[in-house]
Amino acid sequence: MLDAVDSARIRAARLAVGGDVRIAASPGHTVPEAMSEAAAALPGVRTAVEVWTDDNAFLFGTVQGSTQVAVVVADPVRYAELARRTGRGGFDPALLAPGAGDAPVPALFSSGLARLARPGGEPFRLHLDSGGELRIRNAAVVDGTPARPDGGGAVIVLPAGPATAAALPRRPGPDRWFAVGAVDEDRLRELVRATAPAGQASRFRVETAAAAAAGLGENPLQRSAGRLFWGSLAGALGFALLAVLLTLVRAAPERAAVLARLRTMGLRPRQGLRLIVVEALPQAVGATVGGAAVALAAVALLGPYVDLTTMVGAPVPPGLRPAVRPVLVQALGLSALVALAVFVETAVSGRRHITTELRAGDQR
Repeated sequence: MLDAVDSARIRAARLAVGGDVRIAASPGHTVPEAMSEAAAALPGVRTAVEVWTDDNAFLFGTVQGSTQVAVVVADPVRYAELARRTGRGGFDPALLAPGAGDAPVPALFSSGLARLARPGGEPFRLHLDSGGELRIRNAAVVDGTPARPDGGGAVIVLPAGPATAAALPRRPGPDRWFAVGAVDEDRLRELVRATAPAGQASRFRVETAAAAAAGLGENPLQRSAGRLFWGSLAGALGFALLAVLLTLVRAAPERAAVLARLRTMGLRPRQGLRLIVVEALPQAVGATVGGAAVALAAVALLGPYVDLTTMVGAPVPPGLRPAVRPVLVQALGLSALVALAVFVETAVSGRRHITTELRAGDQR
């Protein structure tokens, strides 16, 4: 459960940010080229892309006549990689390859906008807020896009290049920068302050998926639920250890007498310890494997009906998938705990004098 909550929270945070890291310029400003290049060179950055956005464009040729749309312009290859790693709006960058001559510019339409497209109405006319105008065609439909984390209903993604550059005369550069990778937030903020124009550092907002995920988990209900799960795990381990110790203590007199007789026949202390461990481990390992199998089976049966939205702190699709690693870690930890208990009990009982154990065995 906790592993699924953490994973879902990270995915929700990445979708909200549009990647692992985002630098957003305030309206009317752009991200300087020196800033985006320096940020892309930071350790941990795997994919980085500059994005130009326009929230006040109009598309002509829809069933409504004209529709206000949000436009995203980015390098198709890098933006497709960003979408793939983010898990929203993945597409083949070849779909945005420009045509020959005066062919309409290929574009990606959001699913909400595609429903408004007039059948056979291509090409469309796109009027940008900058004053430029483009003839575009619907190359594919996507369910979302990283640069619009709010999931706006009418979004168009255009390829950066000569075909679109002519329509953007008033925008000298991109106003968004996205990246995927393990980027140090403090180092990125320091870089933004150092590369921002004089006195304009406050016009650039830095957001990270790690900070967004931490914010999702600040709800007291979520923290209490997490502590409840850890408390139940600690209680289960305590009862398991108690069961093992009671079993060992109950059989301790007989085991000590057997070890004493075997030592009179030449059994060494280390060999006796190995003998006890080999005797106790099969039932412990069997119980651990059985418990792990029951846990995985319970997730497979009940998982599709579990809604983690409340614990995650953001809307997520229902369902809980089996995760082998957390179950395996707990199973191996329980086996190690049992082995340690057996070792300690055997070491303590092995200190008793052989003659005393033999006499006790004769009396029994």
